[in-house]
Amino acid sequence: MRKTLSPRPYPVRANETLPHCHACGDPPKQAVHPGGAQRLLPIGALLTGMALSVPAAAQEEVTTPQVDVEATRERDSYQPEITSVGKLQQAPRDVPQSLTVIPQSVYLDRGNASLQQALGNAPGITFAAGEGGRIGDNFSMRGFPIYGDLYLDGIRDVAQYNRDLFNTQQIDVLRGSASMLFGRGSTGGVVNQVSKQSMRVDEYEVSATLGSHGYSRATVDLNKAVGATSGLRVNAMVHDADSFRGDGPHYERWGVAPALTWGMGTPLELGLSFFYLKEDNVPDFGVPFFRQRPLDVPVDRFYGFANGAYERYETRIATASAIYRFSPDVSVRTALRAADYERDLWTSVPRLPGGTTVVTDATAVNRQRQARGGDETPVTSQTDLDAKFSTGRLEHLLLAGMELSWEDARRWNYAPTGAIPATTVGDPDPYPALPAGFFTRTRTGEVNYESDSIGLYLQDIVQFLPGWKVLLGLRWDRLDADYERAEPLGPLSRTDSVVSYRTGLIYQPDPVQTYYVAYGTSFNPSAELYSLDVRGSNTPPEKSRNFEIGAKWDLARGLSLRAALFRTEKTHERNTDPLVADEFLLSGRRHTDGIEFEAAGRITPRWEVFGGVALMHARIDESINAADEGNWPLYTPPYTANLWTVYRLPHGWQVGGGFNAVGKRYGSNANTNFAPGYIRWDAMLSYVQPRYTLRLNVLNLFDTVHYETVYAGHVIPGTSRVFLGTLEVKL
Repeated sequence: MRKTLSPRPYPVRANETLPHCHACGDPPKQAVHPGGAQRLLPIGALLTGMALSVPAAAQEEVTTPQVDVEATRERDSYQPEITSVGKLQQAPRDVPQSLTVIPQSVYLDRGNASLQQALGNAPGITFAAGEGGRIGDNFSMRGFPIYGDLYLDGIRDVAQYNRDLFNTQQIDVLRGSASMLFGRGSTGGVVNQVSKQSMRVDEYEVSATLGSHGYSRATVDLNKAVGATSGLRVNAMVHDADSFRGDGPHYERWGVAPALTWGMGTPLELGLSFFYLKEDNVPDFGVPFFRQRPLDVPVDRFYGFANGAYERYETRIATASAIYRFSPDVSVRTALRAADYERDLWTSVPRLPGGTTVVTDATAVNRQRQARGGDETPVTSQTDLDAKFSTGRLEHLLLAGMELSWEDARRWNYAPTGAIPATTVGDPDPYPALPAGFFTRTRTGEVNYESDSIGLYLQDIVQFLPGWKVLLGLRWDRLDADYERAEPLGPLSRTDSVVSYRTGLIYQPDPVQTYYVAYGTSFNPSAELYSLDVRGSNTPPEKSRNFEIGAKWDLARGLSLRAALFRTEKTHERNTDPLVADEFLLSGRRHTDGIEFEAAGRITPRWEVFGGVALMHARIDESINAADEGNWPLYTPPYTANLWTVYRLPHGWQVGGGFNAVGKRYGSNANTNFAPGYIRWDAMLSYVQPRYTLRLNVLNLFDTVHYETVYAGHVIPGTSRVFLGTLEVKL
């Protein structure tokens, strides 16, 4: 199938894949583009950005010659090329912080379908079980929770749901404090999902996967060029699977994500996109602890109940964007997003009776009820100006921006309507007889949250000598939050204004080598994540900082290496003082010291690798609970490591394999219950042709019993051995 590339007067569109060039033998490259005080300000910001764009829209295009090429199906390189996680289009070597860019090719080759699975390819990240008031994705990075630091195309996406990868082009994992870029949060780092964008080519792809335990999944990725400068892309997915955990857990979801872009390759580019995801699961909360370790039972024993338990999410995200390029060196980007997230949980978690000292098959397992829900409707506007210019001998890359947001959220529990019958260790019953009226849902403890926030930021990267750059960044945030509670509790409010910093020194003696030192700060207000209580309403934000020294090398064959030595500190952590009823003590301190190594890209033209290791030493330095001092923070292992490698054989065959290794993790700061360390191996065999690909994945090749997610009272086993067969067809 032959295609004609239209002229490209401006850089390649976000996530657009260039066809393979037979003359030079190079595989296709990817370029990735980045995407209140008054509640009308977000709309005003968008309209202002568009209005500024109109007068220059008639500027003459500079065209390039047409090129005829034949599109063929080639695997994308694992080497990271472009990231927008720093709010600029940059090569990863120009970001003076630890950064992992996970391309789509990695998680497709590994058989990953969810964000949690894909983050196993980033060292230093661990998973917490969704409990304790939270459900959905729940991650930690460098020993600090990041469930409030998840982003979609650079805009905060902190709602509680399970994220699917059907509309994701790549995942950027930026480590260390970064409130200067992202505002509140980001102590351990941030995770940014980069969505698939419209392209100026006709390209259609469908895939289907069947696997063990009733696994079935289908996706479509359809892109249609509309004229010379516009494109429509539609991604969709349906997913249905049982669990290796026996009769009970079940997972269903489907989603669709259309995106329409006008003016690609012209000074003014406009975009509209919508993302919809619906999920209906029978969730699994694993097994309880016994003698501080996971209860030693076969992994297919399910201690929940399946006759009526559910976990439901519905996510809607609408985004409008405008980019105006005054010149190749100056551009303004504006995005306006409105989202709506709904969630509902009706299930149980397993616990052994208090005081249990001996476990037999007849020992009871209690099912503690978990029943709650919530909905959130944030509106966010972001406007960024970036410009390259010189002042004398100094060369500048300037970023100036404004973020405005309004958030409205409700949360509630459901009143108890009868206990779930207990089961036994040796003979769990997933279909117990439930009491009359069990499914009567009466809301209780409902709270409403509203907030307006504004963030203003300025950053300059200055080259002051050949090969030497300095980064200076400053941001001011103001968060004004109101919290309505049911009577007789009454309302609460909190307003915080905080300044964040980011700085770094970069030395790049040649296109291969980069060396840097960096420092950044972050803050966590009491009112973040739609929560507030009496103590929090009187407590200033927590403060954190990150120190890092590192090196990055981009080798000629297409292999990138990096190493970093870091220290992340939380210097003002909230602690509960039993003698003070209306205020937290900002007396806690903890830190994580560590070193990271990572490799991504081609070792030879046929051999790809993607892997890394993080060695961490984490400690609670000060706490109101003296017994916790000197302990490891919860969910923090001494190491994580991952490796995935693929070798291309003749005639289209590819073989791949790798592992994930995670050290011991505690479920609480008391360092009692823990999940033991593990190493899990995966394998892949594929047959790649220009129009189709056949792939077989084997997850947990050696059927190793391991525990991926941990909470204070229970732990969830990772998958047993699973076979997945996938057919991808390019139409």
